Amino acid sequence: MDRATFDYRGYKIPIDLIHLTGGGVDDWDAISVGHVDLYRRYTPLHSDHVVLEVGCGVGRDAIQLVDILSERGRYIGFDIILPSIDWAQQNISTQYSNFEFVYFDVESQIHNPGGEIDSADVRLPAEDASVDRIFLHSVFTHMFAKGIVHYLKEFRRVLKPDGLVLASFFIVDEIALRMVRTTDGGKQHRHQLSFEHKREPGCFINDLKFPEGAVAYTPLKLKAMLFQGGLGIHGRHVHRGVWSGVQDASNGQDIIVLEQASTIERIVQLAEPLRFTGR
Repeated sequence: MDRATFDYRGYKIPIDLIHLTGGGVDDWDAISVGHVDLYRRYTPLHSDHVVLEVGCGVGRDAIQLVDILSERGRYIGFDIILPSIDWAQQNISTQYSNFEFVYFDVESQIHNPGGEIDSADVRLPAEDASVDRIFLHSVFTHMFAKGIVHYLKEFRRVLKPDGLVLASFFIVDEIALRMVRTTDGGKQHRHQLSFEHKREPGCFINDLKFPEGAVAYTPLKLKAMLFQGGLGIHGRHVHRGVWSGVQDASNGQDIIVLEQASTIERIVQLAEPLRFTGR
């Protein structure tokens, strides 16, 4: 039986890999275009930037970025799903030599349960102080603190001094928890995320049987992880996602833009309340 594919911008993308990347055929374009809109708004892109994407999947964002990055720019995507990386190498890298896709055999309950590498042992495929922008969607929402702190330290290592990171999280403050745990006629919040189970201090999961399915952090725990990782919040606020009940949000999950920060700057941010905005 022939493998079902989706025709998109000249590519025949396997539909099973689309689902593994996130979403489906119907929202593929909306998600990919929406991501690039977030990048332009919060982390402006230049044609000669070096971009690193964590959890690149089959290359959903890369297909958009080929129109933004020039031959002087560079894209590095890595993922833990080998068939996705194989497809991207064979279909995107063969046309754009400055677009590279790298596989890591990282253990993951969701995508790679037989993986032989722990997330805390990953060394990002980039040299020190070489990357302008790092993007990751729906990665930290499936990870626990040890792995996140390691990735943050790696981000600090590879970022240029003025580099930026755009990452998504689930952040559970009192307002968000009240919204998602509110019932209406016996029905739970439409996103089915209540984060009722405390995994460890400051960390909550949605499903005891599937702990990596959705992982959330309190503002204090988030700031503590950033402090350990050597990064601070660029712009001093978080862009709320629609998961929390904010209707005019720009993304499904909470978006944070990060930057390198000194110890003093990170101490100041530890003491400050986390500020949220819908856009």
